[in-house]
Amino acid sequence: MGEINVAPLIVEFVRTFFASARDALARAQSAKASQAVFAEPTGLNIFDHRQPETQAALECIVFSFLAVEAYINYLFFTENRLVHSNEYIDWLKQKWRRGGLSVYDRFVLLEQFALARKGDLRILCSLFREFISTRNLIVHAYPSEYQALVEEESDCDYAFIHDVESLPNSGTFAVSGLTREIGRICLDDASRTFEIMLLMLSVLDEWFVTEFALSWLPKSTTGRESRAPRQILESLVPRHYPNAVVFQKPAHATVPEPTQAATS
Repeated sequence: MGEINVAPLIVEFVRTFFASARDALARAQSAKASQAVFAEPTGLNIFDHRQPETQAALECIVFSFLAVEAYINYLFFTENRLVHSNEYIDWLKQKWRRGGLSVYDRFVLLEQFALARKGDLRILCSLFREFISTRNLIVHAYPSEYQALVEEESDCDYAFIHDVESLPNSGTFAVSGLTREIGRICLDDASRTFEIMLLMLSVLDEWFVTEFALSWLPKSTTGRESRAPRQILESLVPRHYPNAVVFQKPAHATVPEPTQAATS
């Protein structure tokens, strides 16, 4: 019995995850723009009027990460179909499938199969590691304790929190600027992780010359058009990490006809 090629499903998952992240980011932006402004001494994201922004930001972060992970897995198994099997490749496939390699390890291992010339990835690797840490805050969430003064309001549902003591690991990550506290995740974190996701997809697309295309909604039209990850990346406003990667080839003005790698 032969193996069934599930590459089309995996590619569709990448596009679906990207679309979910894109739409969640738009909802977070809309919620942020329309929400009421209250004095919040702590900055903790636990107030009812900020719930729509928080929910959309969390969705954007998780789906952005899923898009990267699915594309990394797709490229690994696609590339390994093109090389002769050996003990190392067979062992690596089994370890990969069984979750014995972290997603960061998988990304680094993909370099050995890359077709295009590699650039300096130190900043991108740091961004990706911190993205992984932020994602882990969400999917492996655990309770946190704070010392604070709580002021209850009798005529509303709010409780004002003052004088919160800083946690040892509070603040933001040094390179990405992402929050280290799940209670502070907001639109800014969603915007940053969305850009990191596009940086990762753009680099992988360049490494393997897949000419991968994603559905994007330009502001000037009412319909969707497909664009390469790098084109979408370069159209983002704002950009948080404009100098994270030096690409080796110019971006195409238009997306070419999909290749087998992009559609199979």
